[in-house]
Amino acid sequence: MRYLVSAIAGALVAWSFYPNHWWAAIVGFAILLTTLDSQARSTRFKLAGLFALTLFGFHVRWVSVLGNDAWVGLTLLCALPWLLFALLPIDSKSKWFLLQPAAMVIVLEAIKSTTPWGGFPWGLLAFSQLDGPLVNLAALGGQAIVSGAVVVCAAALIKLIKHRSLTSVLIVVVCLLTARSVDIMHSNETITFSAIQGNVPRIGNELSVQRAAVLENHISTTKKLLSEIDSGASLVPDLIVWPESGTDIDPLVPGIAADEINVLFTDSEIPILIGATTWNGYDAYSGGSGPTNSGILWTDSGPGQIYSKNHLVPFGEYIPLREVLAKWITRFDQIPNDFLPGIETGVFNIADKQVGDVICFEVAFTNHIYETINAGAQVVVVQTNNATYGNTTQPEQQFAITRFRAIETQRAFLVASTSGISGLIQNDGSVSARTNQFESAIVTGQAVLINDKTFSTRYPNWVLLVSIALLLTTTRNLWLRKQQ
Repeated sequence: MRYLVSAIAGALVAWSFYPNHWWAAIVGFAILLTTLDSQARSTRFKLAGLFALTLFGFHVRWVSVLGNDAWVGLTLLCALPWLLFALLPIDSKSKWFLLQPAAMVIVLEAIKSTTPWGGFPWGLLAFSQLDGPLVNLAALGGQAIVSGAVVVCAAALIKLIKHRSLTSVLIVVVCLLTARSVDIMHSNETITFSAIQGNVPRIGNELSVQRAAVLENHISTTKKLLSEIDSGASLVPDLIVWPESGTDIDPLVPGIAADEINVLFTDSEIPILIGATTWNGYDAYSGGSGPTNSGILWTDSGPGQIYSKNHLVPFGEYIPLREVLAKWITRFDQIPNDFLPGIETGVFNIADKQVGDVICFEVAFTNHIYETINAGAQVVVVQTNNATYGNTTQPEQQFAITRFRAIETQRAFLVASTSGISGLIQNDGSVSARTNQFESAIVTGQAVLINDKTFSTRYPNWVLLVSIALLLTTTRNLWLRKQQ
């Protein structure tokens, strides 16, 4: 029965990532803690493993469009760090029960988000809390403090029900009042954006034909925007943003892509941030060149500043251990060239307004977002391409993570996607506009420019360091008591 209940707890937490289901994360985790309470370590390993496998089996089901082997592999990779949770003795009667499990979750989520190959931060408890009362804590301690608060509330629920602890109620009230006290930053400075969602044809096209069609879709949708501007039907944007892979025909090489983009500036002088696959990367180790996933600031004088994606997708944009794995997985032949990562942070100067740029799943990485903000970004754009995972939960999950980042950093985020979801998210996490998937669409709107930094941005690792110190202290005290 305990194993069944543990699996149900994992399913509940997976369900919490859907809109307005934030409470399910607290209830689900409370159920997990109950199953682990006073159990032997070997039992805790089995229960925690089953919980994590169920949680991520549901949460990353979208990757199965690449094959069930990809789904199973990613599920195992995400679940593995959760076995660390089983190292922690769970005792609801302990005075540390309200804090120790939360500290362990914070540490294991940090490991999951960085290891291996840069980590995979999907499915962090904090991202389930977008519509809940705890999410504003993100401005104080990032995703770590929100994930920790979820576990604290779950432990408090158990303390209240099993031990009639009023202290647990007080701690939950402190968490809620602290979250509610966070002020939203304001500014009189604004920037106007337009995101171009050209759409991606997926059926009946050869690769070369599809690339040309995607480029043409974004060209024609941009022309539609310029026509609306001329007629007064649209605001005049300071920057037009194309999505990741808005053109997979290299625009830095003379040819159709460069010519078509330059034509746009015959009727307009509005800069365009082009999402493109280019071949301008340089590998300092091999001395060779390679493809990059880049954002290119294009003006009437042509291409200018370029941001190349820093955090590449393992098994998507490059193959770790290629020489070994390619022998067994022939699908990797579809990625003959590893993309090369950029090394510079993406911040563009648009008429003295500092616009940060991140590409696709980089938005899930705390440190990368903080580096962009600390490099001067007053507002952030996300260029993304989720066409492969269209009509799955992946685009919604990524859009939710982006909303979380807006609350955490107090920066507005514009999302430009090839096929959806594109949208404008204000610096309080509210959504001003968003598109449906697989349609040509334009998102135009104003966003505030913020110069101040949140506490979490200034001091990014303080919650993790406190959690490690707490675990070391409490574990040491437990060890000393056993020695006596």
